[in-house]
Amino acid sequence: MVLAKGDFEVSISHDGVEIWIAQMGPFANMNIAFINRENNVAIIVDPWDGKGWLSALEKEEITPSHILLTHTHRDHTHGVAQIRKVYPEIEVWGHEDSVSPSILGRIIFRRTDFTHVWKHLPDESVDWTAGNISLSVIHSPGHAPGHVTFHGHGVYVAGDLLFTMRSGRVDLPGSDPAAQWRSLRNARSVLESLPSDWRLIPGHRYDWIDGSTPDWVTIEEALTHNISLNSPNIETFDALPFNRFDDDLAA
Repeated sequence: MVLAKGDFEVSISHDGVEIWIAQMGPFANMNIAFINRENNVAIIVDPWDGKGWLSALEKEEITPSHILLTHTHRDHTHGVAQIRKVYPEIEVWGHEDSVSPSILGRIIFRRTDFTHVWKHLPDESVDWTAGNISLSVIHSPGHAPGHVTFHGHGVYVAGDLLFTMRSGRVDLPGSDPAAQWRSLRNARSVLESLPSDWRLIPGHRYDWIDGSTPDWVTIEEALTHNISLNSPNIETFDALPFNRFDDDLAA
């Protein structure tokens, strides 16, 4: 599936939780929300277009209750301020390691004032719930410090740890190739434990193996074809051409 700008794909998981997916922003960012109307819970992950999310939810008379951030690169936090301006009491969650202290890092990392933080160690998973929504939050640093992934309700939200065919770059302030490799090894183990037909939602809609740019792939497809997940060792992974490059792709 390829979503047009401003379109939302809405599905309902077997437990009644709504999954909203949209592609937003100039870097083909994939945005997702988990919605539990019965308990008035609406969770937006990495919002690019705050106005777009507010408009879409307002049409359904849904009030956003939480923002969860995989990491604090600017292209993943762009819409946070717009949403907080309208809903100042909204909870904003991220990992405490995800704000870069360096001056150079602040060019890429947006200042984000969390209301709540996770503090678990790399590769550790914590369970997080709100209403009927239950997510596993895995600390997966490497592309960025404090990066986390979320999975539950039929989707694995990869952030910039994983795209459909590859993984996030490791040449930015705060990036760590060795940490990224360890996070990818752990991610493969996690993905292998999940149902193969679950959707892997990447942080960005980049090229797939056939030259298309799908919004997501199944976990089975990612395990079979993702180059980073299938690298046999850190040396092979570290030599992959997309790990380091000088261009205008998203941070």
